[in-house]
Amino acid sequence: MNNSTTMKDVAEAVGVSVNTVSRALNDKPDISDETKHRILEVAEKLNYHPNRLAQGLRRQKSGVIGVIVADIGNPYFSTLVKGLEEAATEKDYSIILQDTDESYEKEVEAIETMIEERVDGIVLSPVQTETGTIRKLEEHNIPFVLVARRFRDIETDYVICDEVNGAFQATKYLLEKGHDKIAFINGPVHNSSAIDRLKGFREAYSQKGIEPNEELITHGAVSTDDGRHYFDILTRKEIDFSAVFTFSDYVALGVLNAARARNIIIPDDLEVVGYDDIEFTRCLSIPLSSVKVPKREMGRKALDILVNKITSNGDHKKDPAEGKKFEVKLSTKFVIRN
Repeated sequence: MNNSTTMKDVAEAVGVSVNTVSRALNDKPDISDETKHRILEVAEKLNYHPNRLAQGLRRQKSGVIGVIVADIGNPYFSTLVKGLEEAATEKDYSIILQDTDESYEKEVEAIETMIEERVDGIVLSPVQTETGTIRKLEEHNIPFVLVARRFRDIETDYVICDEVNGAFQATKYLLEKGHDKIAFINGPVHNSSAIDRLKGFREAYSQKGIEPNEELITHGAVSTDDGRHYFDILTRKEIDFSAVFTFSDYVALGVLNAARARNIIIPDDLEVVGYDDIEFTRCLSIPLSSVKVPKREMGRKALDILVNKITSNGDHKKDPAEGKKFEVKLSTKFVIRN
């Protein structure tokens, strides 16, 4: 009655063959419910735990999924990973997590690690400055799903949210409040989310019949420090603006800090809107309006698609229902606060 209990021990205790125990534990047919129940009962009493390494060698599967994200310190990604982990546990998979810190070099290293660990598949939020890692995964025939970001020039499976509509709704809200001079502190130019959010920003202006001031649009922000940095750049331009729309809530926090340092009163002197609806935005002294992204659901959906690819006997490249890649776009919602 210890962790060294084997399948043979269970078989001897029940009085059946090892093969019968194996079939019962793997829920195979051709075994009576009564025998299966008895085997499971004895296995639990003897504290039997399957040897996952041995199972993996027999099935040529490790039972492990690699997860690579851009910044696990950002609550956006940590919540996404939480959804992935929940779904993985439900499907009896473990995960190995790697953080690239928005570095392509670290992404290359993370992919190498996953290959060495012989993971069954990978969920990846790519840095997007280069595409070599995607090609490598394809060359090694490793099932993978992109999450939160996608490539337009490479056909892959992905799960994203409706970034265009999210940015459109946020910008439309500000425009309808009379803010025709909106500064947009956007993410890196190569980031697919930033590209889509800029499109939504422009579409809201176009619907209003006016053009945004291009000098009030900046690119490259992903962190709180970036928010402060780009807000400083905007204020030095000495161009009037009454609202700021940011690439993320993390960036918005930097803007709020920089504004406070200049004795700019939020929202009386300046309105700030974020993106992602991270939990801390609701706890600020002035709760931040933000675009709500279904982060947890994105993680769960990406894991579901990946497991489907892994378990489809190698024919994981197409969605059998539609004859094309899995291209999932989840809805966003603009949440108005103070």
